[in-house]
Amino acid sequence: MRAQARAAICLVGGLMAALAMTLIAGSPATAAPFVIGGTPAHPLSGASVALATPSEYCTGGLWKSRIIITAAHCINGDGRGAPGAAPGLIEVYAPGGDRNAGPARVKVVEIIYDQGWSDTKDDIAFLILDSPLATPIVTRMATPTEVAAFAAQRNPVTYIGYGLTSPRAASGTVSDQPLAVTEQLRPSYTGNGKGTFEMSGNGVIGTCAGDSGGPWLAQVNGEVLYLGPLSGGSGLPCDSPESPDGTFEEAAVASAQTDLISRALAAAGELADGQVGTCIEGPDVERACVSGHAWTYDYCWPGAKAVLQKFVDGAWQPVARTTAKKEKACGSKYPYNIVFQKADEPGTYQYRVVLPKQSGVRKTTTDRFTVTVT
Repeated sequence: MRAQARAAICLVGGLMAALAMTLIAGSPATAAPFVIGGTPAHPLSGASVALATPSEYCTGGLWKSRIIITAAHCINGDGRGAPGAAPGLIEVYAPGGDRNAGPARVKVVEIIYDQGWSDTKDDIAFLILDSPLATPIVTRMATPTEVAAFAAQRNPVTYIGYGLTSPRAASGTVSDQPLAVTEQLRPSYTGNGKGTFEMSGNGVIGTCAGDSGGPWLAQVNGEVLYLGPLSGGSGLPCDSPESPDGTFEEAAVASAQTDLISRALAAAGELADGQVGTCIEGPDVERACVSGHAWTYDYCWPGAKAVLQKFVDGAWQPVARTTAKKEKACGSKYPYNIVFQKADEPGTYQYRVVLPKQSGVRKTTTDRFTVTVT
């Protein structure tokens, strides 16, 4: 039986900024700064994100620039109904960074998970951010077929997290930096939920409280594949083993969650793994991604005349002009529907829409945005 609680830490008194304190009464810990045998400065550390809610401390994995994947029990411990943590109360730290630097300037705006999840299956949640956190180092999710093949071959996989640095029963602290452990997959791929996989612990290194939701990763042919978030585990070095074969960790296969993935991508305005497309985003331009190289700017403005400019060779150059018509859907305050459509080659480009002085526009107004074509 799995001891799920091993991988989540409950915070006391809202001390989210003091997670490095001793968590269990007793003398200060003397262990080296490792997550129970883990190692710092791993090349894949940038995939891991420290998370804190008013009552839990967990880890997450950065899948897309605006999507973090973690364990469902980190935000809904009882497995019933709405999340136990409101999105805006979840603190997100920079991927691969030191928690002493403080939370990143992003907000969780939506939590997507199956409200009927069970701690023995589908323990996975997607956190949607209001703005990009960083460029992910994850290439894509490993498919269920790939995970099954990795398990059959007992391939090594790597976990990166911010959990306890010593066994739960001892005085311990959580790590300020992401730390890594590498273990072998068990030659089993279960049908629990939509698919889970297990890692064989050796009793010396392994995950512990605070590591829930952190990413399991595999490097294959130059790609960094994301397998799934840590759900929990059993046995040494975190806890006493429940049976002779009771030392292991378990995780949900992320790519099997097709419905949740579709919802998360739509909510974040991100492209699916491997999809070639174009994303448009700006301070006042809602992020949207579409397949292909074409993009559309479509917003309501108080004036009819507008110019589209592109930043080329250090200067803004006009590339299109329009005189818009009034649209009922725009309302009376911003009655003109300004639309520009273009296509770009792969790359990142800076654009802005300029409305000169005119009827309804007292002074020149600009709206900047970025177009990224992959």
